[in-house]
Amino acid sequence: MIRVGSIHAKPRPVVYTLRHVAYGQRFQTTLQPRVVYEGGLTKAARVMKLASIASFVGASAAVPFFFTGDSTVPSAARTILALTTLGMTGSSTGIVTWALRPYITSISVLNNEEITPQTPMLVQTMNVWAQPKVRLVFPVQLKPATQPLSSWVVSEVPLEISDKADKVLQEVNKGRKKLVTMAKQGDLFYAHMEGGVGPEMEQIVRAAGPTQA
Repeated sequence: MIRVGSIHAKPRPVVYTLRHVAYGQRFQTTLQPRVVYEGGLTKAARVMKLASIASFVGASAAVPFFFTGDSTVPSAARTILALTTLGMTGSSTGIVTWALRPYITSISVLNNEEITPQTPMLVQTMNVWAQPKVRLVFPVQLKPATQPLSSWVVSEVPLEISDKADKVLQEVNKGRKKLVTMAKQGDLFYAHMEGGVGPEMEQIVRAAGPTQA
C-alpha cells in the first residue's frame, strides 16, 4: 500500500514503454527487454553493405552510357564491357550480403531473471538493404553451426514452447509497424565470441550449447 497524506492508494501495475533505437518507434508491452549483446562491428558492417549496394546501383546506372555516343567500338564489345561491369559489382554485392547476413547487431532478452533455454530473445540482424531485421528466438533453438561466419543455426521451435512463442510475438508486436517475426529453422546467426563475453551472453551460450570457434 502507498500512503499519500491520509489517502491509501494501491500501486498501479507497471507497463513498460519500449523503444528500439533502430526502428525509432514506441510500442506498449508488459515485457521488458534487456540488451545483453551488441555487435562490435555493427557500424562497419552496415557501411560495407550500403557501399556494396551503392556500387551496384552506380554500375547499373552507368550501363546505358556504354551504348551511347559516337564510337567505333562494336556493339558486341560494349555489351561484354557492360555485362562484365555488372557481373563484378553484382558478385561483390552478393558476397558482402551473404557474409553479413548472419551478423548479430544486438540481442535483447525479455525478462530480468537468469537466462534459461526457454528465455525469449529478440535477435537483430540486417536485411539486404542494411535495415534492421528482428526475430524472436529461444536459446534452446540455437545449435552449433558448421557454416563459415556463423555461430548458431536455428532449429524448429519445440512443441512445449510454441504457445509461449505465439504469445510473446503478439505482445512485442503491439503498435509496431515493422513486425518481429519468429526465427525460421535453418536461419544462421553470428556473434563475436572471441576475447570473452559478458555474463548475460555467457548464460545464453550455456543455455544454447557450444558454438563453433
